Amino acid sequence: MTLVFILGPTASGKTSLSVELAKKLNGEIVGADSVQIYKDLVIGSAAPTREEMQGISHHLIGTMDLKDEISAGIYISSALPIIEKIERSGKTPIVVGGTNFYVDALINGLSPVPAANEETMRLWEEKFSTVSTEELFSKLCEVDPEWAACISSPNDRQRIKRGLFVAKTTGRTLSEWNRMERINAYQGDFIALGIDIPREQLYERINLRTKIMLESGLVEEVRAINEKGFNSSNCKALCSIGYAETERYLKGEIALVEELQELIAQNTRHLAKRQLTWLRNRDYVVWKKPEEILDVSGNVSTTGKYVD
Repeated sequence: MTLVFILGPTASGKTSLSVELAKKLNGEIVGADSVQIYKDLVIGSAAPTREEMQGISHHLIGTMDLKDEISAGIYISSALPIIEKIERSGKTPIVVGGTNFYVDALINGLSPVPAANEETMRLWEEKFSTVSTEELFSKLCEVDPEWAACISSPNDRQRIKRGLFVAKTTGRTLSEWNRMERINAYQGDFIALGIDIPREQLYERINLRTKIMLESGLVEEVRAINEKGFNSSNCKALCSIGYAETERYLKGEIALVEELQELIAQNTRHLAKRQLTWLRNRDYVVWKKPEEILDVSGNVSTTGKYVD
């Protein structure tokens, strides 16, 4: 079986399209989303409901606890065995990307950075906790300017910490590791299909989806999560768009729900623009209209390239 990737910016219709494709190709869906993978993050992550799944098996959606941290390495080690099991059953695995870095890691593999033990990571987290993101980024620019240049925002604390942690604990910069031969890539044939949707239509979908999220109980979802002791300071997934803004609303930093809705929609539109830019720079993505994607059956060569 050829592995199928369904890719596209947030709110482009990946969920419904992948379900229809799975029905057509006798497939099962494997999520590739660093937020949807958590059990408690449903509304704000736009995770597919049981009704939306339409009886199609979905994997790596709503499977992790908030106390556990996801990474590309953990994702790959979870996804590859699932994909292989689906293939052995004679079905078509369909990976639906929300986190494009995870998709890229499946296709191209990961840099061979050695895993750190939990105690070392805990000690470094304690050390980082007392330093501002601005200071950490300044230090990273000294230690690994190449990796610092790859970070789209100087506020991306997680990737900044990753660069510093790897450099200090391994003796090599993350940039050096990333230039080495990659490991754990998917070895079979694949097609990666990007949903080609007009920008204006995409933004309309984002605005509508944000409205529906709030009407469906996003504020209540975040309040319940916060009451369990999880927030943006101790759970990376809660720093994602939708959850971060709603947490600020609950703290009183955003006064009106209308302001919250507009801020989430605005930030989501900006995210979609960045995602599109990133995907357009990947030569393995073939862009097709939604109706064209549903017509992929039989159009796959042995090299995993889409054949018109």
